[in-house]
Amino acid sequence: MNRTTRRISRDATLELDCRCYDAPMQLIGQKVEVRYLPDDPEKVWVFSEGKRYHARLTNRIENGKTKRENQVAIDYSTVLGGGKNVH
Repeated sequence: MNRTTRRISRDATLELDCRCYDAPMQLIGQKVEVRYLPDDPEKVWVFSEGKRYHARLTNRIENGKTKRENQVAIDYSTVLGGGKNVH
């Protein structure tokens, strides 16, 4: 079993051998130990503060279909003071 260190990104993922894995959200921003079998991309574990978590391959197709709440558009002309040169 191989071991390496990775930092969990802001979207709760980590990259390992050119593959993206989902990690628990509570680990965002932390450096963690990753243990994995190089010949089996499904066997990846993340270790942090004595706890073990299974990391799953990120399913980019399913993530792209995830419904998210509509975000309010920002009117930058009001944010920037509404001057004549603001478009």
